[in-house]
Amino acid sequence: MLEQRRLRVEELAVVRVLDERDAIDATTAAEDGVSARSLRETLETARALESLPRIAATAYEGRLSAEQLAPVTQLADETTDAHWAQVAPDVDPAELARRARCADKPTVEESRARRNAEHLKLWWSRDKAMLYFRGGLADLDGAAFEALIQRGAESKRPPAGEPWAPFDQRAARTLAELVTDATSEAGGSHAPTRAARPLLQIPVPLEGPATICGIPLPDARIEQLRANATIEPVLVDDDGIPLAFGRRFCGLSPKIVRAVLLRDGQCQCGAHCGLRHGLEVHHLVPRSWGGTDDISNLTALFGGHHPEFIPHGPWALVGNPNVPGGLRRVLYTDLTAEEARHYGLPPPPGST
Repeated sequence: MLEQRRLRVEELAVVRVLDERDAIDATTAAEDGVSARSLRETLETARALESLPRIAATAYEGRLSAEQLAPVTQLADETTDAHWAQVAPDVDPAELARRARCADKPTVEESRARRNAEHLKLWWSRDKAMLYFRGGLADLDGAAFEALIQRGAESKRPPAGEPWAPFDQRAARTLAELVTDATSEAGGSHAPTRAARPLLQIPVPLEGPATICGIPLPDARIEQLRANATIEPVLVDDDGIPLAFGRRFCGLSPKIVRAVLLRDGQCQCGAHCGLRHGLEVHHLVPRSWGGTDDISNLTALFGGHHPEFIPHGPWALVGNPNVPGGLRRVLYTDLTAEEARHYGLPPPPGST
């Protein structure tokens, strides 16, 4: 094992030399059966080790596994090289990876880029007997989907004495049942329904970003979640150990939420959506921008559309929500400074 770890460090040194000579690219890596993602991670680790001699030496001694080496090179810099070289060998790889993810608070632009990278591709088998798909979901959507599928798959316990079906079969069955349930609900009551209200337990570290499911989030994303969740703040130390739990509370009064849903009746995203289920409450002027929880500053949005709007997304809803058809959807950056002030918003960057 120690010899394998030494060889890994030597391999990274060779990769760095080849990288400096522009002798490595995604095409040549693919020809060797190496994915672009794996190549990128290897290059990033090799480049980082060049300026982290103490960590490189520790790895060469065989004290750091490959799973520990990659995240610790993301955490360390020239000033903390010695510290992490001493500490990292005794830290679980998963914990190092978590700390690396949380080293920097994502910006709104980075979070928006995650959303823009979401995708889903569907295609049928030639005989139309099976629908296949692949895709990707960003941060919270991905974490929620994973938890939902895993919970459903684990609930499909076989009868006594029979073997468990493979996880992928149970996961597929769970997804099919979710689709059936959603179809049934859509054909039922015509009354607007609120999206399920999650318990939003936010670990607040002494330093760094707040996280949900271990995923660092920009403040704007947490603000949007606040209006539709039961919130329980948790103060944690540097090791993620809870120090204190805050009082659990609702971001918005249930009476206010009911009033908004009854007034609007359906999603008000402005794109002829018309969805009446899975609705959330959205602040026209975000709280962090000076907005209030008054009903005149609130409207209903389908949960899937919510992240598209300010402060997290590029779009804004402006106008009077108390008037039927009184809201219009605009790009926030297209507003003039005077228009923005008229709607209670700060002037967009570069506006006149």
